[in-house]
Amino acid sequence: MKIEDDLVSGRLELPLGHWHSQEELRDSAVLALLVRRDGTDRLLFNRRRDDLPFHAGQICFPGGAREGGEDAVACAVRETCEETGLDPADVAVLGRLPDRVSIAGFKVACFAGRIREPRPYVLAEDEVAEAFEIPCASFLDGQRWGHRETVHPLARFRRVPFFRYEDRTVWGLTGIILRDFVTQVMGYAPPV
Repeated sequence: MKIEDDLVSGRLELPLGHWHSQEELRDSAVLALLVRRDGTDRLLFNRRRDDLPFHAGQICFPGGAREGGEDAVACAVRETCEETGLDPADVAVLGRLPDRVSIAGFKVACFAGRIREPRPYVLAEDEVAEAFEIPCASFLDGQRWGHRETVHPLARFRRVPFFRYEDRTVWGLTGIILRDFVTQVMGYAPPV
């Protein structure tokens, strides 16, 4: 399956770098990156190290907290490149997904983009245990989707989507962002 860049751009908001900050929440940004390998588009994910104080071992999109006065796009690209070793010149930001709030106290600006020239990832070993890609066609398989009920006081959703691929489960905030991507970009509403 191929997803053309103009389709992504046409279905999402412009990738403007303004923050939608909220009191008591830290600004952060993530990037759902498409990469084309062997004629097939895939999305890039990271798995956080197991010894981290927050979200240890969890699967996430590359990204992180705002530094200084940078805008949201700059934050998403900087964090992605720090975590994966990509060159910023190889990252094209194509559109903006809905902002989301994490139960860890972050207001997350979410973007979609493309890796222009796929290269081997060079991981930030202090944060990232592995980087891996999931073929986009698999997101159209309703049998891979489900939901978990949550009662966390900061949760904006009570039914949180998850997606299973091989031995990995994408859930929580990343599951919500993935559902946003699949619904808005791919035109498929996962059965959650």
